[in-house]
Amino acid sequence: MKFLPAIKTLLVNYLNRGTELYDDPEKRHRILIINWFGMVGFSITFILGINAYFQNNDHLAIVLLLSCVLFFLSLLNHWKFLKQYRFETSATLIQLSLLALMLYLVYSGGANNTGPLWVFLVPPVMMFFGGLKGGLRNTSVFITCYCIIMFYPENQLLEASYTHEFKTRVLYSLITLTFLSGYYEYSRHQSFQHVKQLSAKFEQQALRDHLTDIPNRRAMMEQLNYEYARVVRNNYDMSILLIDVDFFKKINDKYGHQCGDEVLIKLAKSFTATLRKQDMISRWGGEEFLILLPHTGFNDAFEVAEKIRKTIQQNPITFDDKTIEITVSIGIGKADIHHSVDSAISQADEHLYQAKEEGRDSVYPKVDKIA
Repeated sequence: MKFLPAIKTLLVNYLNRGTELYDDPEKRHRILIINWFGMVGFSITFILGINAYFQNNDHLAIVLLLSCVLFFLSLLNHWKFLKQYRFETSATLIQLSLLALMLYLVYSGGANNTGPLWVFLVPPVMMFFGGLKGGLRNTSVFITCYCIIMFYPENQLLEASYTHEFKTRVLYSLITLTFLSGYYEYSRHQSFQHVKQLSAKFEQQALRDHLTDIPNRRAMMEQLNYEYARVVRNNYDMSILLIDVDFFKKINDKYGHQCGDEVLIKLAKSFTATLRKQDMISRWGGEEFLILLPHTGFNDAFEVAEKIRKTIQQNPITFDDKTIEITVSIGIGKADIHHSVDSAISQADEHLYQAKEEGRDSVYPKVDKIA
């Protein structure tokens, strides 16, 4: 029994072959289905083809073995061109092979006139590969071809012989299964979209500060690392501003925490309105904000910081008919090919401390002190 886990592992690895190339769950699902159906289709048609050969049903054996080859070729195409986004071609080849095989089985009767019983594979397989719209289209084409072959006057398009009751029962069952498969595919797609929307919503919430509704520390770190990769690649500077609200604790103590929250909300809006489109602001923690300035050297960063400082100083915040004067201290940090993101943050933190030491309501370092 020790070989069972090995077989299970081998099967799982086969089914998931190629899914690691994509992050999209829908694409991963379709690749898995192609792997699964390609293997099943190849195996079954091969076994049935060999069986038909030994029963001296040469025509059926040739068609089944040809279908076996087509299923195998679809897998080869699938694996060979997967990185070039060619799994759609494999899915189309599988569907065409299946439709052609099913129509032949309807026409010839297969083994002992049981061929039409295989047509019930068509609706679910078409829905799996083509989705609701493509699946309904392909299944409708198949049902139309089935009706033409089965109900053509005097059975001139049939090699096999079926009773009228058998033809109609298969047709009604096929139509019923088409509706059921379509409903299942619709429900699956709706559920997938709902989960995808929830995931995007939660991811968005995870990257935003719940109070100020601006990006949080995690979102800023992701953007800093992304922007720094461009800095290294293109050899340009980027700057960051670390901003702290002066005497914020006194505001909370004097006016209450609700007022403190309102101050942070209005400051976030004021910062956002002051910045350029390419800049990004985040709530770094507590009463601290961090601003990313791409393509910005130290001197230009100082001008942006001074503009922010003066805007806050000249626009007191009103809360419950009380006018609250706010000032901020700002430290500047720079990242380039020689200074990492962590280095720039540490530098901005040190400069923020020096701005506070100089009496607050200031930016450090000053332009004339920048090397």
